[in-house]
Formats: sequence, C-alpha cells, structure tokens
Amino acid sequence: MADVPASEARRAFLRTLEKGQVRRGTVSSVSDVDALVDLGGFDGLLRTPEVSWQRREVPLGQVLRVGQDVTVTVLDVDADRDWLTVSLKSLQDDPFREFARTHVGHVVPGRVTEVASIGVFVRVHDHVEGLLPASELPEREDDDQHPAVGDVLVVEIADINLDRRRVKLGLRDGG
Repeated sequence: MADVPASEARRAFLRTLEKGQVRRGTVSSVSDVDALVDLGGFDGLLRTPEVSWQRREVPLGQVLRVGQDVTVTVLDVDADRDWLTVSLKSLQDDPFREFARTHVGHVVPGRVTEVASIGVFVRVHDHVEGLLPASELPEREDDDQHPAVGDVLVVEIADINLDRRRVKLGLRDGG
C-alpha cells in the first residue's frame, strides 16, 4: 500500500469535520491575536474573539497555554483550502442574552468605560456595556463636568437589541 501524501491526509481529516461539531484538542501555538488548536490531524485557528464572551483586555497568552487541553466547536471547515476555524466561546453561556432577558427597564449604577463623541459607554453588568447617547447627557459649560472614564452613573436600561448586541441607556437621577 502506497503512503498517502501529507496534504491528502490533511484534506481527508478535514472532510471528517462538520460545522458545529464539538471536538477535543490541544493548544499547539499562541500569539497575541490567535491560537492554533491541534484536533489530532490538523490545527484549527482560534481567533481572539472566539475565546470568550469577555472583552479581551489581557494578552491571549495569559488565557491559553501551549499544551492545554480544550474543547472547541468547529466554526468553518474548507478541505479544498486547508482551512479550519474553531471556537471556545460557542460552548459558553452568552451573558448578553441572559442580561437581555432580565434587565430591560431596570435602573442600575454603572461605571463609565469609554467616552466618545456619540456618548459614553457604561458597564452595567459583568461583560455587558451600554451606550448612553450624548443627547442624554445634560448640557454643560465645561468639559470637566462631563462624565469621565471611571465615573459611576445611574442609568436605565432603555433598550436592548439582541441581533446587534447593543444596549441603549438613559440617564436617571443620581447620575
């Protein structure tokens, strides 16, 4: 029996995979922006946004390590192009969906995480931020009076768009 060329063996392995399939693997490489997960015949690309629902504020190397065993979902597989992408977060509960089910209309304190020309972004729950539009902010004569990163504001969860993963906030008394 003749040896199968490595590229044919790789394509054959890829053809055994399907989108949505859950597989065990081992982290084989980690960079600042992605990691590779060996699924026992081929490395799948794990991009930073597919690691966790959290905003990535630390280097990926502090979250994953080479040799770490992981369970991933196959996102995309293309045997003709030798391409495979995988996800860790697809196996985790989405905190945004849970938040959306329980928080519309609630008035909550939140910490300003970013100030932009369109308004201020406020963390209103673990891993959930909303936009308090500039039009909701009171007119102030001095920029020093506008909310700054780190300030705590009292806001109402005015609207949640699940499809776009957006939270619109309104300013309430005490903010």
